[in-house]
Order: sequence, then C-alpha cells, then structure tokens
Amino acid sequence: MSELDATTGVVTLAEHVDGLGQSVARRLDDHGIETVADILIADEGALTDVSYVSETRAGLLRETADEIADDSDADPLVDSVEVVLEATLGEKLQITLAERDAWANAWNVIETEEPVEWVSGDGDNWHTRRLRMSESASGTAKEAREFDLVLAGDEIRVEDPPVEYVSAQPDAPGWDVESVGAVGRVSTSSLVQLQADDDKEKAKPDGDDTWRQYQHRGETA
Repeated sequence: MSELDATTGVVTLAEHVDGLGQSVARRLDDHGIETVADILIADEGALTDVSYVSETRAGLLRETADEIADDSDADPLVDSVEVVLEATLGEKLQITLAERDAWANAWNVIETEEPVEWVSGDGDNWHTRRLRMSESASGTAKEAREFDLVLAGDEIRVEDPPVEYVSAQPDAPGWDVESVGAVGRVSTSSLVQLQADDDKEKAKPDGDDTWRQYQHRGETA
C-alpha cells in the first residue's frame, strides 16, 4: 500500500483492504471520516458509531491507517507553507509547535483570508495569510478555543485572536510553528454551517457593526 498516504480517501482505501467494503466506506465518508488521516485522529468510539463498523472492523481500520502513516515509502504531505497558503474553509490541519509539545488533535479552519503577496525590503517575495482555527468542527461552540495561524514569508506563528476575541482568551502568547500538515476535512454538515457563517460575515454592511446583534438570527441586511 505504498501508494497510499494520509490524504487517501476511505472509499479508495476500501479497494486495498479486505473486510472494509465500499458500502461501509461510503458510510464512514458520510459521517465525516473521509480520509486515512480522519481514521488516525478519530475519537474513541467515532468509528463504531457508524453503522456496520464493529469493534473488529474499527480495529482493522486503525491498524491499516497506522501502517500507512508509518510507511516510509508513502508520499509525504505538501510542505507547511503550501498548506497554509492553500488551506480552505473546513480543512483539518495538524500543527506542531517549535518549542512546545504538539497538539494531539487536528485544528479546524473556521475562517479564511486570501493570501496577500508583496515584496519585502530586501527584495524577497512574501505571502501573508491568516487562518482562524478552532477545536470546534463548526466553529460555533462558545467554549471552543480559537487562535490565528499566521504566515509571513516562510515563518508560521500561532497568534492571539484579534481584539474582539481576546476576552475569551486573554494574554494568549504567540508561538513559532515547526510544521503544518493537511490531514482531512470536517463533516459535510459542519462545512455547511461554516459556509453559512462565512456568508453572514460577507453580508454585513460596510462601516456598520450593528449587524453583530442579529447574527444569531441570520438578519445581516
């Protein structure tokens, strides 16, 4: 299975694993377990919550995913800068900090900005981009921890959220990032919620911040 990697879809994986089956793979996909990476990071019980996924089949899936992840011949994921530049709404990113322990779980992109390209003072071409990350797959849970993943040139940092979010996470420090890997996507239902929230943000009137009091009722006009 050397041609498989963390981004391989579960439907494709079913073609290589005896005992998985296309119908079960599609059920996993419908429940947001869409890639090998999703299997690796799935919470305990998340696999067996899917119809026809027994403890035995779940063990087979985890064993296969681990084997693929440990395969030195598997194609590596794209480099960290490319991941940050191309990450889209609802993507799951595994972030490893340079001077702190890595987070065990992937983080979800709940807000994106287009990359900005510019020339630095020494003549280098730089790209700057900010992604808002959250533990919540939909980005709607008030208790979900949020931060900005910021790319400037080849440097990536985790930064404190903008002022309007600071009350939920005061005095959060910035940290250097060692690597960022794309490891999957949120479920279809969570992605729909994120897209709806993004549409509300784009619909707010320029120069008028009163829309915020209506955002939970969807009245942004």
